[in-house]
Amino acid sequence: MAEAGSVSSLDRVLRLSIRLIPFVGIAGTIVSTALDAATPGGDLGRDLLENSILWMIGVQGWMTGFGHMFFGEPIAESIGWPAKTPWQWEVGLASLATGVLGVMASGFGTQFWLATIIAFAVFYLGAAIGHVREMIVHKNFAPGNAGPIFFFDVVVPVYLIILYFVVT
Repeated sequence: MAEAGSVSSLDRVLRLSIRLIPFVGIAGTIVSTALDAATPGGDLGRDLLENSILWMIGVQGWMTGFGHMFFGEPIAESIGWPAKTPWQWEVGLASLATGVLGVMASGFGTQFWLATIIAFAVFYLGAAIGHVREMIVHKNFAPGNAGPIFFFDVVVPVYLIILYFVVT
């Protein structure tokens, strides 16, 4: 039996996952694009854009969505926000919605890709503004507010917008 105040194995796994999730989309994009590049006759720019949408919006969205919806307490703690409040379910659904778009996008044309990128960018850049506000107003520099996820919220939407216009 664990002592009071000790961290369970599940808690350790969840906390590690929270730190690693921002990198899953990047890793998936790199691996899948490298595999595509090894296939003759591919279009590297188009493959990179498609893989970025699939992994950085799609897979990442599913992961963060389910995380907020079903593992809210450790995620809220990592952000420095109160747990057990409705905001997490709503953020989870918004993340899941962009994730669904990201997974669906490869079956559609470039206009759908753009719509998916715009929805993602509005949500994530808006979240980044919220994180900056938390840093300034409340001095909240918790890892989930000011760490890798903050940079993901800023860099990935800008990267996707630029890549879209370069490739298409």
